[in-house]
Amino acid sequence: MEKNKKIAHVAELKNAFSTATTAVVMEFKGLKVDKDTAFRKSIRDSQSQYRVSKNTLLRLAVKGTAFESFEGQFQGASAVATTHKDAIALAKAVQGFLKDNPAVTFKAAIMDGKPLSATELQAIAELPSRDVLIGKLLYLMQYPISGLAIVLDGIRQQKEGAA
Repeated sequence: MEKNKKIAHVAELKNAFSTATTAVVMEFKGLKVDKDTAFRKSIRDSQSQYRVSKNTLLRLAVKGTAFESFEGQFQGASAVATTHKDAIALAKAVQGFLKDNPAVTFKAAIMDGKPLSATELQAIAELPSRDVLIGKLLYLMQYPISGLAIVLDGIRQQKEGAA
């Protein structure tokens, strides 16, 4: 790769790391193209990015970002998935991929500046989606009000029946 292309690639990677809130580093060996293509699609569907790059370029790109602690992880065949939107969707995509492909191993993850272990990433992946959580919250907020309305309506019906 030419020096100008490397510089542009590092700048692109640094921009991805600078804007990301969550990143996951994985190592893969012997991964088949069709499985990698399916994973890339699931990453795009989760509104995230997935990159395979040279470790030297990745080390340069994380300097000065919240993901600087990844520097030691960039050995072997490294891939990085990042997002600045829905971390749960990214965790679900990564966890599903790791479960279905033993050739891929988890190296490290950081979410909102906090390092995550493989078990923590799995726990996050098992959370319901953002829309489901918002729906549950709205239900819990609405429930006391609807309960009060039912009680008041019951009192009204008793008074009408007694009259």
